[in-house]
Amino acid sequence: MNSYFLPSSLNNKPIVTIFILCSYLLQVQAKQDDILRAVLADLRKIKPCSEIDASLYTAEMTDRNECKGSVMECFKLEMEVILYESMYGSNTAFTHTVLNVLKNVEHFRGRNYLNTETSTCQKCETFGEKTCAEFLKSFEVVVMQLYRELGGTQ
Repeated sequence: MNSYFLPSSLNNKPIVTIFILCSYLLQVQAKQDDILRAVLADLRKIKPCSEIDASLYTAEMTDRNECKGSVMECFKLEMEVILYESMYGSNTAFTHTVLNVLKNVEHFRGRNYLNTETSTCQKCETFGEKTCAEFLKSFEVVVMQLYRELGGTQ
């Protein structure tokens, strides 16, 4: 066992490869956790959205794992509506926070964690419409579910 960790073992290509892959996977996991944690923090900042008077399609996470990507896409599209609406107000901090959520959600989706779509996934327009506050609460619940699935605690 002692010889396993000696410098000469660095010449063993399979061991080095496994070490590098494990390090990479741990880094990716940490980054995904960080992204979701940032989304949660921003969603909590923008919960009071009284200036947004819009009904938003509010997706729901079902037991079907293959539709997580389309659910997140629905939330992202409706966040773009909130962004559009916020640009007519005077609260630049609100607009900036909504932009952060959009960037982080796009970054998270691009990491291939949610790219398991099927044709049976529900379309955004088929979900019920809710107020901005209800929408943000539902979005927070979905992000918390994803965060827990990745091993985070909140």
